[in-house]
Order: sequence, then structure tokens, then C-alpha cells
Amino acid sequence: MEEIVYTLVLNRGKEEGFEVRELGKEEFIRETSRLLAKPRKVFIGLGDFLEIGDYNNLLDSIFFEKEAVKYENLLDRINREMSEQAGIPSSFMKLAVYFPDFLLKGVPTSCVTTIGKKSRLFPGARNLVKYLKEYSPLVLTAIPYEIAIEFVKRVGLGDENLISTVYRVERDEYARKVYAGDIERFISGDRKSLEIEKKMASENLTDEDVVYIGRGEAGVKTFSTVNSIAFNPADTIIPGSKITIYGSSLESLLVLFNFDGEIDRYLISQNFEEYLPSLVVYSEKRDKCSDLISLEIEHRHLQNNVIGQRIEHAGESYDSVERDIEVEFGGSPIDIRKVRNMISQRMSKYENDPEKLADNIYQIARKRYAILS
Repeated sequence: MEEIVYTLVLNRGKEEGFEVRELGKEEFIRETSRLLAKPRKVFIGLGDFLEIGDYNNLLDSIFFEKEAVKYENLLDRINREMSEQAGIPSSFMKLAVYFPDFLLKGVPTSCVTTIGKKSRLFPGARNLVKYLKEYSPLVLTAIPYEIAIEFVKRVGLGDENLISTVYRVERDEYARKVYAGDIERFISGDRKSLEIEKKMASENLTDEDVVYIGRGEAGVKTFSTVNSIAFNPADTIIPGSKITIYGSSLESLLVLFNFDGEIDRYLISQNFEEYLPSLVVYSEKRDKCSDLISLEIEHRHLQNNVIGQRIEHAGESYDSVERDIEVEFGGSPIDIRKVRNMISQRMSKYENDPEKLADNIYQIARKRYAILS
């Protein structure tokens, strides 16, 4: 029976080209374990990395029901335009304006916490974090705190392991915490690299002491300036990350954390076979030729298809998550119908003029981002 081979690429830069090495399993594990110096601290992305994005769709479908679709399409279009023209992170309009000021204003924070408790984790998230705990992991995310903290708890970490976006909160007439509109902190794009720099300064860490792991939600600057590992990354991230890895589970990343062969037995075992990455790229220079980028995109498509199948056959669908949330709301003291009616009434003024909504959000976003900057 022909042995399965795994691909390790050594990238020497856009002009110098790259070397492709096709390796058997044991040699591949041995070689990839030498690519990363053992860090003192690991920074981790959350959005579309430890979780798969359910929270975004759930916020609209749970609180705004079917009416949200036309607004979502409009927001996505304006979001791209604003990101390109104004230099504002693409996630800012939705996560820092639309959600806190329009969708969630007046909504009890406990409703949003439920979404964090129920949304699906990315395949392998729990096991990856289990192995990374010794490196004092810190999760950085633009996702609002009430959702993010629930994801963090579910992978075995705590509040001390999280820096997230924070929405402004107040007490309503029933003394419940509700969203008040506006934000207190936003963590995304360049701000992730700034937070990493702050933490490095406070803990006296050098560039070699830290590593950031994510898929692309952090923005180009984080991957291009911080020692980084990109997992099945977006096109914009591929040229800049120090290491890119393509696998069907976050456990695939463990081949890079096998210092001194300490988890050889697990990586070589039959149980780990399906999680071995199909491609690892180590870059001596943070720039790549088009042929290498094409090879990486090919592997990303392959692995994303496998991940999609794995999620689909995991026994927990998006619809089942939505049903679980509805059941939880049904047993809570919060009248979710009243909450939805409040949101629908607030948004009804934009029903025949969605461009007005986009314009309002755009104007708030420009001012808010300038203040935060």
C-alpha cells in the first residue's frame, strides 16, 4: 500500500521562489515540529477560528427574524465600500454600530449570552486549547464580551484569557443589564496587534516569545508584524504570515507545538491521522510568488470542503442550535416576543428606506472609529 505523503514548503520570498518537500508521516511530523520556537505566550483569534460564525446569523435571526435579510445584504455592501474608502476594519460597521446601536439597544445582555452558550465551536477547538494552556493563551476578538466569554469558557479558559469588544450597558427599570447603544472598546484589525504589543511590554516578552494563531479575522497587520500562524487563511493573509497551515481541524495545528517530540505518540497514532495537515508553509521572507499562493488556495479549498462535511455530520446543525436557543428563551423570565417587537418597531422606519439605515450607520461609524483611533 502506497504511503500517504504530506507537503512541507520552505518559502524563500517572491523572487527566490520556494522548495516543496513531500514527506512521509513520521518525517513530516519531525520536520514541522522544528518550525516554531517554543513560545511563552500564545494569542488566539476567536471569530471564524475557535467558532464558526453562527453567532452573527443568530443575532439577526433570533432578534430580528426574517426581515433582517435585506438589511444584511445592504450592510455587507456598504461595509466593503467603507472599509476600502475610509480605511476602517470591515467588521466595524456591523459589530461596533449596527449591533449595539440598532439591533441590540434595550435588549437584556442575558439574551446575547445564550447565543454564546449555544453557537457551535470550530472542529478541534477544545482539544487545541487544552494543549495550549501552558502558554498562557489570550483570546483577542471583535465579538462582544457577552458572547465571547461563553466561547472562551467552553474551551476551558476564563475571563483572564479574553480581550474582546465591549458594548455600553445600563440597568433598565427591572434592574436588568441591557445594552445602551454605543461601545466602550473595540478589538479588531490593527487594534489586535496593538493589544499584543501592550501585553508584550507589560510582561517583558520579545517577538520570539509570542505567537498569534488565527484565520484572518485579525487583519493583515497582525499577521504581517507579529510572529504568526495562519490556519486555512483568507487570501489577504496568505502572503504575510510566517507559517501557514492547511488542515481539517484545529488539532492540525498541534504538529507545530510538538516541542522535543513531547506529543509524538499522539501525532503518530491512527486516531490523529485524519487531522494531519495536508500542507505547511514556512516563510523565511514574508512575501510569496503567485505559484505558491495558488498552491495554498488549492489546499484551503480542499480542507474547507472537509471541514464543511465534518460540521454537517457532527450531529449538531445550525437549525438545532436555533431551536435550542428558542427553548431556552421559552423557559426564561424574559419575554422574548416583547424584545422582538421593540426591535421591529425601531427598525420599521427603515423598511421602505434601507439606504437611510446604511447612511446612518456609516456616519456613526466614521465618527466612532475616529474617536477610538
